[in-house]
Amino acid sequence: MPTHLPTPPAEPLVRAAQATVYLHTPFHPKAEEYAATRFAKLLRPSDGPWETLMPQIDAILLRTGTVTSDMVKAAPKCRIISRNGTGVDNVPIQTCLSQSIAVTNVPGGNAKVVAELASPSCSPSFAARSKSIAGSEAGTRDGIRLPSRRLFPHFPSYPLDLLRRQLPDAPPPHTRASSLEELLRQVDVVSLHCPLNDSTRNLIGEKELGWMKDTAVVVNTARGGIVDERALEKALKARKLGGAGLDVFVVEPAYGESLGGLRELDNVVLLPHLGGSTDGVTLDGCNMAIDIMADYLDGKGAINRVV
Repeated sequence: MPTHLPTPPAEPLVRAAQATVYLHTPFHPKAEEYAATRFAKLLRPSDGPWETLMPQIDAILLRTGTVTSDMVKAAPKCRIISRNGTGVDNVPIQTCLSQSIAVTNVPGGNAKVVAELASPSCSPSFAARSKSIAGSEAGTRDGIRLPSRRLFPHFPSYPLDLLRRQLPDAPPPHTRASSLEELLRQVDVVSLHCPLNDSTRNLIGEKELGWMKDTAVVVNTARGGIVDERALEKALKARKLGGAGLDVFVVEPAYGESLGGLRELDNVVLLPHLGGSTDGVTLDGCNMAIDIMADYLDGKGAINRVV
């Protein structure tokens, strides 16, 4: 099975100005106004059950939420799913491949604000254990990701060492760890900035948490499934870990029973997936997702293409 589709399509099946687009989840209000100028018709979940809407659409705009395989199969005319965001774990990639549907994203647009969120979320956890960030070591686990490269300038007053694990694309001065275990055993802060896929699901579980210092802090602003939440809760309760800062969760929106005992702990900071949600960043990302979709439908190819 091919991993990439022809770019651009030889002949667009429908021009952007003639396209019917399904707005799966709300975009920035100004971006929705902009989309109305680029496409012929916008459909929303409030317009009816997806079973009746999918056969009408030529494309899907996505921010949060999940596009299911059944939805894609019910949309025979759909040519592209354009997501405002980096991860595409909420899109059925294999189904899209089988139906020759392009999938695009908007990577890096929120990198700076995610980094700004990750850095202060470390501080309360350190303070709770009467530990200073100064003189500590920080580790980042990512692929070719922008947030981690932009994280450490936000510690201007904290002299710390950076250890990094995974792909080259050199960031600031750092020491490369040869394995995840080596990194976790050394660092005082581990900041996660990787996509959620089969290789990263439960990347930080009971075994990995056991490698860490009992004063260490885990910060996750990437995807909830990367950290085993129940294993993290257990380690925090037993004080085998200094603290945690979480902006993402396996179940979102996270509340009540889905949080388990995390909400009762005094050594964890919980946020409702705020990273990258500033007004300006949201608008810019939504507009870019719209432009990527329009260009693809008009036969101009697609940047940031995942498949």
